[in-house]
Amino acid sequence: MNVLRDVVVPVVSAYAVLASVVLYAARHPEAGRPANAPSGWRPRLRLIGVTIVCGYAVFLGIVLVYHTWLVGQPAALRSALSGGSFLALVCGAAFLAWSVIEAMRATR
Repeated sequence: MNVLRDVVVPVVSAYAVLASVVLYAARHPEAGRPANAPSGWRPRLRLIGVTIVCGYAVFLGIVLVYHTWLVGQPAALRSALSGGSFLALVCGAAFLAWSVIEAMRATR
């Protein structure tokens, strides 16, 4: 097992991407935030759906590259498909519940 290739490079790469996103967001606080956020349930549900689908796709991409390609564990992709689906459902329920709570607070 080549520890440098199998562990250090993926972890350092992921950290570099995360750090660059955080630094960019800190220097550009207005980036990605609409001036007037759309109100109503349809835009909110669309945003939740896009967030979950894109997050699930990135998760599967990470599993595909790291576990299947680099480490050579093809069974990990099947496990990620089922486990990731469960996580996506839990996240969807959490986002929806928080949106309902937020909407109820806004109407008070």
